[in-house]
Amino acid sequence: MIYNFQEIPILQTNRITLREATLEDTNFVFALRSSQEINKFVGTKKIKTLTEAEAFILDCKNLFKEEKRIFWLIEFKNKVIGSVVLHKIDVAKHYAEIGYKLKPEYQQKGIMTEVLESVIAFSKTSLNLKVIEAYTHKNNLASIALLKKFNFTFQANRRCNTYDFNRIYKLEIN
Repeated sequence: MIYNFQEIPILQTNRITLREATLEDTNFVFALRSSQEINKFVGTKKIKTLTEAEAFILDCKNLFKEEKRIFWLIEFKNKVIGSVVLHKIDVAKHYAEIGYKLKPEYQQKGIMTEVLESVIAFSKTSLNLKVIEAYTHKNNLASIALLKKFNFTFQANRRCNTYDFNRIYKLEIN
């Protein structure tokens, strides 16, 4: 079944819920996207104000309407602890890129494993994606290990055009 992009789906596992970001989440999005520690392996522009965080949420909503991005917040025990995004979605080419961020105190607890399981399953069954790529910092060993766990393969012959420190990992979905 192909997803209709009418509303952002809620995805759930035993421990986590992935849900849409709303303007009520502006403070969390600001904290997540402005944190030096969380973003030490991320090259994207850091958010500097609550107004920028609000604009980011609205931009995600607009890109969702254009069928190019699905941005979820990760909830664990009713607390928002991170985010995951499918972006650069191209349903016709069966392609998307994935990115994720998690507060440090929740890292190395298997949470992102559950998140990726859920998002990859949704990508396969609802979006009919055949390829998901992740761009990760060459020194982000935890992220690289997570990607390898899901059979993402390092693309040694490709380079990230935006950030020289990023490495490209590719998952081909059957």
